[in-house]
Amino acid sequence: MVLRSPQDALYALVSDWPVKGGVHQQRAVDFCRAWLAGRMPAETVRQAFILAALEAGVAIHDNDEDGAGSSVLNPSV
Repeated sequence: MVLRSPQDALYALVSDWPVKGGVHQQRAVDFCRAWLAGRMPAETVRQAFILAALEAGVAIHDNDEDGAGSSVLNPSV
């Protein structure tokens, strides 16, 4: 799955997440919602998502500078 925005991350965290109820998962969900409301920078959401992924044992891969490869979240969005 390629995630391009905090909105994509929110969908993954709520709909497709393998472990429900993790502390970092809930924090990442809250941060994604704050981003949607314009109250949280995308890079902060990205870091919260990475912690949630580590908590759940989800493999993540960062996006290359030129946009090639897969990404957990593109902070420039």
